[in-house]
Order: sequence, then C-alpha cells, then structure tokens
Amino acid sequence: MYSPSDACTMIELSRQQKLRCMLALIAAMAAVSITSSLNWPILSEALRNQGYSESMIGTNAAAQFAGIIVVALIAPRIIPALGFFWAIVLGLIAVGLSLIALPLFRGFETWLVIRFLLGMGNSLLFTAGDTWMNHIVDDRVRGRWMGIYVTVGMAGWAVGPVLGAHLDPDTYWPFVWGLLTVAIAASFLLPARKLDIQLSTPKRSVALGMATVFLAAPTVLLSSAMFGIVEGAMQSFAHLYTMDVLGTQFRQTGYAVIWVGAVAAIFFQYPIGWLADMVNRNWLLIFCVLTLMVSLFFFPLLIDAGRDAWWQPRSLALWGVISVWGGSMGGIFTVGITLLGERFRDVELVSANAVFAVLFGVGGLLGPFITGTAMSTMGPDGFRLSILAPVVVYGLFALYRQLTRSRRLA
Repeated sequence: MYSPSDACTMIELSRQQKLRCMLALIAAMAAVSITSSLNWPILSEALRNQGYSESMIGTNAAAQFAGIIVVALIAPRIIPALGFFWAIVLGLIAVGLSLIALPLFRGFETWLVIRFLLGMGNSLLFTAGDTWMNHIVDDRVRGRWMGIYVTVGMAGWAVGPVLGAHLDPDTYWPFVWGLLTVAIAASFLLPARKLDIQLSTPKRSVALGMATVFLAAPTVLLSSAMFGIVEGAMQSFAHLYTMDVLGTQFRQTGYAVIWVGAVAAIFFQYPIGWLADMVNRNWLLIFCVLTLMVSLFFFPLLIDAGRDAWWQPRSLALWGVISVWGGSMGGIFTVGITLLGERFRDVELVSANAVFAVLFGVGGLLGPFITGTAMSTMGPDGFRLSILAPVVVYGLFALYRQLTRSRRLA
C-alpha cells in the first residue's frame, strides 16, 4: 500500500532515477499496447468463428472500453491514494487475470465480463503511466520524451497483430504471449517502487475536477474520443473488412493492415515529438488529424491492391497510405498527451489524463459498435464510412477552435 513516506517528490528524483522511472513506465505502456493489439483482433476472429455477426462482435469489444471508462472516472481518487506504482501494479494484475480467464471461459456473455475487467486494468496502466511520465519530464523536452514513450507503445501495437496472424484464435497461445508481456513489464516496474511521486489530495469532487479540466482544454481531450472511435474500429474490424473485400484466403493481409500501420507509427513518433518542442503544438495536432483524414479517404480506394505483390505501384501506394495513417494516429496521441503535460500539473494532470482515458473509452465503446452495425447493415462500405466520419467532424471542430482561439483569449 502506498504511503507518503515511500514516495519521492519530483524535485528529489535525480537524472538516473528519472530514467529508471521512464524505463518502468515504458514497459507498462508496452504491456497495454501488446495485450490490447493482440486481443482485439484475436477475440474478434474467435467470435466470428463461433458464428457471431459484426454487430455482436462490436458489442463484445465495447465491454473492454466500458471498463476503461469506469476506472478513469474514479482515477483522480484512486491514483493519489495508491500512488502511481501500486496503481500500475493493480492494473497489471487485472490484465493478467483477464488473460488467464479468456481462454478458459469462451462464452459470449462471459467474455463481456472478462473484457470489462481487462479494460479496467488497461485504464489503470494508461492513466497512471501517462500521468507519472508527464510529471517526470521537463516541458522543454516534453514532446521528445513523450515521442519515445509513445514509440514503444506503437511498437507494442505492431507486435500484437504480427503475433496474431500466426496464432490460432481458438487456442491458448495468444493469451500465453499476453501473459509473458505482463510478466516482463512487472519485472521492469519493480525497481521503480521507491521512486513514486506524492500527489496532493484532490480538493474538488472528482466530477468537478474532471469538468474543470475538460472546459480548459476541450480540443485536446476530444482528440482522445476520436482516436478511440477509430482505434477501436480498426483493431476490431480492419482485418475482417480486408478479408470481406479480398477473400478469407487473405487473412494475413488483413492482419498486416493493422500491424503495418503500427510499425510505421514507431518511426513517426520521435520526429513528431521533436516537432512538438519546436512548433505550435495545437497546429501540429490539427495537421496530424487532417493527414489521418486524407489517409482514411484513400485506403478503401486502394484496398484491392492487397492482392498484388507488395512492389507493384498500387500495392506500394496502399501500404504507404496505411503507414501514413498509422503515423498520424500515433501523432495525435503523442501531441495530445504532450499538451496535457504542458497545461496541467499535480492532481489536475491526473484529472486531465482521466478525462483523456474516459473519452478514449467512450470513443472505443462507440467505435466497434458503430462500425460493426454499419458493416452488418451496409456490408464493407459501412467500415470506411464509419471510421472516416468521426475524423472529419473532429477535424472541423479542432480547426474552428484554433482559428477562433485568439478571439476567445481576448
């Protein structure tokens, strides 16, 4: 249990201690991303193999995001009470127990409960890890460090689909690999136990604190909702959409659509983080959103090229578009959490990250459900329309807010 005597303040941490904390947090981020990116497509495919429709698959995936929302709503109380270290440990335990239970109990209703627990664990890891990381880094290099942090996360998002493409969703092996990831993350986390940071006790109610930070930075925080909608839909249905268009024999191509975007994102995040330390971060966020919008527009126009050899011109264009969308998606996350660290400190930063996680959960809750329903109703066309629409709406909102920023501040 966390106690103030075990915690260090940010000022007391030396450079070496900060690096040890960062290593632990990067490992925790990897655990979130690998387990999520492995389980979403694997569980979706397993449910389809059992005969469930896309809308039912989307409903099942939404349970995981519901868990994210519930924990994020109480994170401003939990994290100051437990401390960052024990909050992350609790998250790892929840994820580990979920990965043990998923292959043992394969009923649709049972998976709703287990995935809810998995979402709760992921939410603790995400909210506590992001907040701890933002407390450690200095603002002048915040973008670069958050770029490194998200780079590892993007690497995890790439590893999951690569593993999933070679693992049978109806066996134990996908979950064994997930448990191995959790164990490795825990081993990296242990040395950071004595390096926790003490936070002040929240003076406002949780609801008021979260409402205050939302009203202070709605554009940044709503980017998380848009990110959640697209990410949840992509992870749950991109491979199924590809197989619907190209044929079930292109299963590995379907998984490649997911992991190629994630691999590309690895190489984009540090440059985007570096840019975030050099240019206006709000305009950089909008640029990433507009780039994502263009990529998602061209993706369905090029998907037929997935049948061709990768060196063919249309195939190169397809994988190039997927790479750009992966990089811009990661960039939205990198710039978003960098802006949160710039604007908020201490318990307000916990509240801001909690709102970020809640909106990501809401988006992720809606994304698979909307896309699954759209695909059940409209066929493959439902996929492309349901992922492009939220990006367009958010992009117009963010652009309007930025163009009228000076007027609101006057």
